[in-house]
Amino acid sequence: MDLEIKYDNGSMIVHLDEFLNCRSISKFRKLVKLINQSANPDDIGKVRMFIEQEIKQLEPRQKENERYVIGYEEKVKFCQKQLENCIYNRERFKKNSSGWQHFNIHVKQFRQELREIKTLLSPQKSDRDKYIRSKQFYVKCLENIS
Repeated sequence: MDLEIKYDNGSMIVHLDEFLNCRSISKFRKLVKLINQSANPDDIGKVRMFIEQEIKQLEPRQKENERYVIGYEEKVKFCQKQLENCIYNRERFKKNSSGWQHFNIHVKQFRQELREIKTLLSPQKSDRDKYIRSKQFYVKCLENIS
């Protein structure tokens, strides 16, 4: 959304989505101050509506992402438990015996599976954290508008 701010000496256009992506509360306060001093201080309502809309769009994505994170974390716990069991059973045998080799194959498989799950989990966690930070920033912006 583009917001045109007109003041005494000229005007400027602010691309709100790009401006708010920098997540600087001090810059947002300066923008609010500029809007309040401008020829049309009612534009602050447009900013408020834009931020509220962004929060509404973030919530479903955050909930969906949270489901993925919980699912992957449960898979990690299960895989770690299986890995611990295989290591425990492997240690009951002498090294290079048939029983040891059998459990060693399973240990390698579970370690590989654990690595793969963790690589899938990492971006989901960072996305979740990004959504949380964005929502907190937008809430702070709404507080500064009021």
